[in-house]
Amino acid sequence: MNQVKPEVKITLDRERTLKFDMNAMVDFETISGKNVLKMNWQSMSITDIRSLLWACLHGEDKSLTLESAGTILSLSTLGELTAKLQEAINAAMPAKKADADPLEKPSGTG
Repeated sequence: MNQVKPEVKITLDRERTLKFDMNAMVDFETISGKNVLKMNWQSMSITDIRSLLWACLHGEDKSLTLESAGTILSLSTLGELTAKLQEAINAAMPAKKADADPLEKPSGTG
């Protein structure tokens, strides 16, 4: 069984690795009270983005605090950061089988 590596490299204050694993999901939900998988990216607040950034970096850097995650954020790189966060989340999602049709009936039935 192949292990999924939901990791994306990004340069902020230094090169860092965004890792969206189960721990990151739990950390984000604990801090924000929100489920990241149900969030609307267009309406995410800066607080949510900072919390998600922290959650995705915390596995790599246990000394990182929410406040220090906020210091490596900048408005000029916010677009790139949100794109990289989305990329990390997408990398963590299971791949769909291209040949599977959920509406197709099994052979021999019907």
